[in-house]
Parts: sequence; structure tokens; C-alpha cells
Amino acid sequence: MGYFLGNEAQSCSTADVPHGQLGSQRRGSRPLRPRHSAEVIVVGGGCTGASVAAELARRGVDVLLLERRTLASGPTGRSSAIVRQLYSQPLLARMAVHGLDAYSRFEDLYGVSCGFVHTGVLWATEAGGRATLERNAATSRAAGAALELIDRDRLAGIDGRIESADLDGICFEPDAGCCDPYLATAGFAAAARRAGALIAEEAPVGSVDELDADAIVVAAGVWSAGLLEPLGYRLPVAAARAEIGRWRVPADYGEPPPVLADFSRLGFYLKPAEPGYLEVGTLDPAHAADPIDPDACPEGADSETLARFRDSLLTRVPSLRGGHWRGSWSGVYDVTPDWHPAIGAVPGTDRVYVAAGFSGHGFKLAPAVGLAVSELVCDGAARTFDLAQLDPGRFERGELVGESQYGYSVLG
Repeated sequence: MGYFLGNEAQSCSTADVPHGQLGSQRRGSRPLRPRHSAEVIVVGGGCTGASVAAELARRGVDVLLLERRTLASGPTGRSSAIVRQLYSQPLLARMAVHGLDAYSRFEDLYGVSCGFVHTGVLWATEAGGRATLERNAATSRAAGAALELIDRDRLAGIDGRIESADLDGICFEPDAGCCDPYLATAGFAAAARRAGALIAEEAPVGSVDELDADAIVVAAGVWSAGLLEPLGYRLPVAAARAEIGRWRVPADYGEPPPVLADFSRLGFYLKPAEPGYLEVGTLDPAHAADPIDPDACPEGADSETLARFRDSLLTRVPSLRGGHWRGSWSGVYDVTPDWHPAIGAVPGTDRVYVAAGFSGHGFKLAPAVGLAVSELVCDGAARTFDLAQLDPGRFERGELVGESQYGYSVLG
């Protein structure tokens, strides 16, 4: 399914334009459109929506992006923005490989910095989790990821401050890193603007029915469900609160550690932030079982959560003792029943697409999603990534993505 619009000054109908030619006519001959009208309207100004807008605009499509507040003001701006490649599903692994490549070459591709820093990622598990870690590593390597299974001696050479006596499986991803989520989103948006797109902030949308476009892409996270409900489609997403603490390391701690994803009973992750600070969050998926109102999410983390994070942090990295919390915040994940996104045409419609339900994986996948959605809209099918597994209609059909092999929540 694709939508193809000809040059309006020549009064071309959709049928007059060859398949795959949306946006191929010269932009200068188009009359000005009303504010909420365009060939393609993208709803949502987080990393996903901004990436979609950039890729569509690159193809010459007349794009309008609508964001109800400001760019990256929602969950994107509160993301840890860890860019890594370890996945249990081959499709997401391939998309993550594409994402890491894009973020590491962001300035060449989009003209500005996204603040990408190579940190490497360590994945660690205790007895009972090694087989899953090895299986996921093999899946990701087959997709092109650079991953290596290592022993405790090799871990000590990477960072000897990590307590490893209870660890039974360790994987190292040397090329992984972290971004500034606002800079990345702004970079996508800037590239879209340079290619002719319009970006409208403080432009809330109540329903897609109010929009005038040949195609509409809804990339509004957990709020996507409400936008699509009037169309008769129910996107099953729960708003899950993600709490993150900001730990001030001791003055004599030394070089920052790699990102660490600890799948042991501790179930937490840490990542280096600005000099002297770490960000700490959970890998326990239990928080998704208690949905919140995404418009009333607490700003900070609960004291009980921070106490638990502190215990885990100091158990795994004892040399961090003497540090202390210097702030915290909460974000919102849009979690689907199978923890995988819905990307594709909305069932029962002929012009509306959705890219939502990323369950905390959205930032690292955004470059791949932008490319795939631009192909869906312009060409009628995604060529680079086969998105059939992520079809938005799978929930109603009961065809969920195969049982997760993560055994944990998300790292992102």
C-alpha cells in the first residue's frame, strides 16, 4: 500500500502518478497548503517521528510534522539513549545494527552532532542465564553486530572494578555507545527542514480525522492509541513508568565505566553520563504490570526505587561506595503485549500508518524505522526491512511476536 500524489499545479490525480513517485515532482510548483495539510503528515515529534519526517523529506515528499509540545519533550527526551545491538529477534537486531551505524555517523548523514559517545556495553548474567545470552549474541552477530562472549579475566581487563564472582555469562559489545536524545531528535528535524519539511511545535492533534493528507503517520508513543481509536483500531499499549537515578561517583573513581546491563538477580543497568555521573535504571519488566496515566507521570523516581538501585549498584561495583544521588527522573514506555512495536498500515484504513509501541526500544531503532516507514509510504512496501512480523493487526489476530528471550525489560 502506498500513496502517490502528483503536481497539484497540473491537477494530477493519484492515479496519474506512477507507483513509487510520491513527492517526485518539483516542490516549487506547489501552492501553499493550510497548516494541517500536506502530502504526508507525521504526528509526534520524538525521535521516531522526526526520523520518519527526515527520510520522507529526503525523498521529496511534502511533509508536515506536528508535535503537541516541543521536539523530544516526551519520552524521547527522558531516554538514556543507549545505542546497542543485542536482540533476541533477527529483525530488531538488523534494525539496531542500522541504528548504531547511523548514530555513529550522524554528522555525516544529518549534518549535525547527536552527541554520540562510544562507551561499549557489557552484558552479564548469572547461572541459568548464560544459554539465553549466548543465543541472543548469536542472533545479533548473524545480523551484523560486533559482539564477543568473554570470560572474567577479559572483563577485568575492560573494567576491573566490576564484581564478577557470581557471573556465569558475559558479552561485550565494543562499538556501542550513547547519544544525547534531544540533539539526535533535533538533528533529524533539522535535516527534514533542510529538505523542505515543515515542523510545527505546540500543535496538538485530537484525532487523525482532523488532518488533510494523502498519508498520515502516527508516531506519538503511548498517545498513539487515542489518536487511532476513532478509526476503529485499538493499539494495545500500556503506559509504563521508567525511573532513572543520577549517581554522583566518588571523586577518586577514575575513568567512566562502559554501559553495564546486569541480568542477574540485581536486574539493573548503569551508563556513564556527563563527567562524574552515572545514570541507573531497572531491567525488571514488572513495572509494565502497573500502568500509569502518561499525562500524570511523576517527575522523579521514588525513594524506594533509588534505595534498591543503590543496593544493586554498590553490590556490582563496590568502588562506587561514597557516591550519592544527585537527582532522578521518570519517563514513560509505550509497552505492547509482546514488547515489540507496531509498524505499518493501520487495519481498516487506506492512508494511515502507525509507528508506536516501542516498549523502550524506540530511540535505538529510530533511524531504521524512519527508513522503513518512508518506503512503506512512498513505495507501498518496506524493502530494507521486512516488517511483516511487526504488523499492527497482529494483536487482534493473536499473532504476537514469538515469546521474548530477553527475560528482562529493556536497555535504552
